[in-house]
Amino acid sequence: MKYYDEIYREVIPFNIVKYIIFVEGGLGLVFLIVYAMQITGNLGIDDELPSVFFLIMAAIMFVVAAFLFSLTKLRLGITTDAVGASFGFIKFEVPFSNVEDVYADEKSSFKYGGWGVRVTKTKEGWLLAYTSVGYKRVVLELKEHKYKRFIFSTAHPEEVINVIKQQLR
Repeated sequence: MKYYDEIYREVIPFNIVKYIIFVEGGLGLVFLIVYAMQITGNLGIDDELPSVFFLIMAAIMFVVAAFLFSLTKLRLGITTDAVGASFGFIKFEVPFSNVEDVYADEKSSFKYGGWGVRVTKTKEGWLLAYTSVGYKRVVLELKEHKYKRFIFSTAHPEEVINVIKQQLR
């Protein structure tokens, strides 16, 4: 997506991921402490697992926490050519030439499987949803794509719909 000609831009926090990051980081710290205790001999249990196991588990927990940190914001951008959304490096962009209709979504996020990036199969076909907790959603009906609908969260659905409808003319 070309950011230099953006008509509309919005960043939506995805705060639920911050709690998961906190748990992952905490588990990484616990594994690191257990590793240090086993190395120094202060663990007080039989050494059935090698100490390197705890070090590897700590590294995995920290890597997962770092990965999840990139998913803390949903970025929405509308240019003169396309609509795009991204959660970190997970991006999707649809050109206006492929948009058939746009409207506000009245369904619950649970219809799409929850929050975050979701791919769901419905009677009409596959849909792609980029949703965040507590925000309204906008639906783009697509003409030709493997996804029939692209749904994304926004704090200002009426404004987003108006901007997209102006670009569709």
